[in-house]
Amino acid sequence: MQSSVTKNVFKLGYMRKVRAVLNTIAQWPNATFGKLHRRARILEAYKYVIPVAQLLALIPVLLYLKKYITTINFIDKGQVYCNIFLTALFLQRASLPFQKGYQNTVKKFCLEFHLNHYEYKSEFAKKETRKVNTLCKYVTGIILCQLYAGILLYNFVPLTLNIYMGMFSTPVPENKTFVHSVDYLLPFDAYTDARGYLVIFFFNWFPSYNIPTAMCSYDLLIFIMVFHISGHLNILSHSLKTFPQPKVVSTEQTRLYNIQEDNKEMFRALKGAIDYHRVIKKFMTEMTETFDVTLCSYLAFHQVMCCLMLLECSTMDPKALGKYGILGGVIFQQLIQTSVVFELIHSKTETLGDQVYSIAWEDMDIKNKKLFLMFLNHVQKPFGMKACGIVNVGVLTMSAILRTSFSYFIMLRTLSNQEK
Repeated sequence: MQSSVTKNVFKLGYMRKVRAVLNTIAQWPNATFGKLHRRARILEAYKYVIPVAQLLALIPVLLYLKKYITTINFIDKGQVYCNIFLTALFLQRASLPFQKGYQNTVKKFCLEFHLNHYEYKSEFAKKETRKVNTLCKYVTGIILCQLYAGILLYNFVPLTLNIYMGMFSTPVPENKTFVHSVDYLLPFDAYTDARGYLVIFFFNWFPSYNIPTAMCSYDLLIFIMVFHISGHLNILSHSLKTFPQPKVVSTEQTRLYNIQEDNKEMFRALKGAIDYHRVIKKFMTEMTETFDVTLCSYLAFHQVMCCLMLLECSTMDPKALGKYGILGGVIFQQLIQTSVVFELIHSKTETLGDQVYSIAWEDMDIKNKKLFLMFLNHVQKPFGMKACGIVNVGVLTMSAILRTSFSYFIMLRTLSNQEK
């Protein structure tokens, strides 16, 4: 039975939306939250179907590339590679619902770590909870708009091109073929026959919905978790700034009594801060262990895709610029967006050491000073998300990827100009 607080978490609009979107591709861990209803049982079965179906759909794409690799032009070849890389990224993410770590992390976030469970602690915690919930609401709206716009563009841009070229007229224009969002090696004609084209056009909605939805919805889920971690760090930071101070007294007898009372109050506040920091760090560690491979594959995908987009655009062909310029902009935007969000945690944990040191430790007794020293040692090292436990996810990694990609682009342009 879920508590009233837990139910309130799922009453939040953005929590309902992220759960609903992940459920459309069977990626929300419904079984972890208790008894499964009929719809949830269907989704549990569908989570086995969707990666297998996507993998089977990849086979004719690979066969198409193998057969026509020497004949298709450079621009169209880039699209085939792009679809292959996107499918590979999807398959990695589609493996998450099968992992116990992912199931437990999502459950712990919803039932324990969400800021709604902490808003009772203080007036500041209540304000911070409202602020983070508002931020999550707007970010959810923006990312979902990006998702649906991307899906529509990915399918309707080729359709518009086909209409513009007159591919639906009779007779079909000579030396022209239908343009698809995803190309396959097929046993029927889908490139000059309108009926074959329509079959693939409608089928392509399946991968072109699943893949970007997996990318955006998982990004959104991780962003929401990061925003809540940031909110917890703000609450911890506020508790350190408002740490109990020694009282000023006039008589010696009162002073001795107040020292004892002050140290008791400091001990409670210090222990509360240590316990709270431990909760934040523990969830952060669990989240890192859950999504480390996901983030590593995500960074690798961006490194490859950024180079691929710039490689295609390096020809300065108008068709290539129109096709890959927008897609490249979206890829770069996602990389920057993700890196800036993760940098939030790193930047906030960097200042914790100074905030802990600024509390009135000089007036503590020996027991409290020992506890304070232990706390200070723990907060000295900033923590953040790491891809595969090696690469920090943040603006430094983002800048390295961008530098590598643009260096590659400049090198290609230089070589191209020398050949001319």
